[in-house]
Amino acid sequence: MKALVYHGPGIRSYDEKPMPVLKDSTDAIVRVTKTTICGTDLHIMKGDVSTVTDGRILGHEGVGIIEQIGGNVSNFQIGDHVLISCISSCGRCTNCKKGMYSHCENGGGWILGNLIDGTQAEYVRIPFADNSLHAIPAEADVESIGCGQEIWCDAGDPQ
Repeated sequence: MKALVYHGPGIRSYDEKPMPVLKDSTDAIVRVTKTTICGTDLHIMKGDVSTVTDGRILGHEGVGIIEQIGGNVSNFQIGDHVLISCISSCGRCTNCKKGMYSHCENGGGWILGNLIDGTQAEYVRIPFADNSLHAIPAEADVESIGCGQEIWCDAGDPQ
């Protein structure tokens, strides 16, 4: 699959990368249909985020279709249209129960595009899918926030 990959401060490329695979029973694989950048991605590109290593697929926000789910994912099904949260959350630890999802104690928080591969790719693995994805209603018009109008771009278009 194609992905936008970080190779150090100021260095990125559109590379061929392996398809993500389910690692935990709470994971989902999402085919990314729209993705975006934010200021955090700009900080990464400047070299301000030391946890992002060479070869990391960038991005932590997106929209897509669920292609695979782990055995313990109960809120979603294959084919569901979803919003990918920038913060992953187990939903069970003390911090998550307090609503402090970015401080998840079980490997969540801001991990996409930081500690694990992110959304600037054709596919992405989403840990804690039940808490880290949000269903998009069928009547929602995601095209109204299309490329050029806002900052959402088709996943296959590396603008």
